[in-house]
Amino acid sequence: MSVRNGFLIIAAAGLLAAGCATNPGATAEITRARTLIEQAEKANAQQYAAVELDGARNKLIEAEGAAKKGDQDTAKARANEAAASAELASARAASSREQKAADEVQKSNDTLQREASRDTSTVPPQN
Repeated sequence: MSVRNGFLIIAAAGLLAAGCATNPGATAEITRARTLIEQAEKANAQQYAAVELDGARNKLIEAEGAAKKGDQDTAKARANEAAASAELASARAASSREQKAADEVQKSNDTLQREASRDTSTVPPQN
């Protein structure tokens, strides 16, 4: 192998490595989106925020498809959208659960107040 051929091979390898370094792919974004979707599912988002969770799943599918086609920019964008939708689904699920708990506490308070009012009206006065 001549020096010139060796130089060309090293230069080509360097360009290939530089290309990989500047476009690492959407793997991290897709993994993050997948993890956030799983967390939303565990938080019962399907019950409280089904639209957002389904949107996150659809965006993840689009991201994976774009990554397979080599369109890393689209894959990253769709993965980030999927992550945002999954976070929104988790937040809505948490908010709905908290609202439900607050409603139950209010209902209990109302019941206690009715019971207290009824008890004081039926107790005879003490001398």
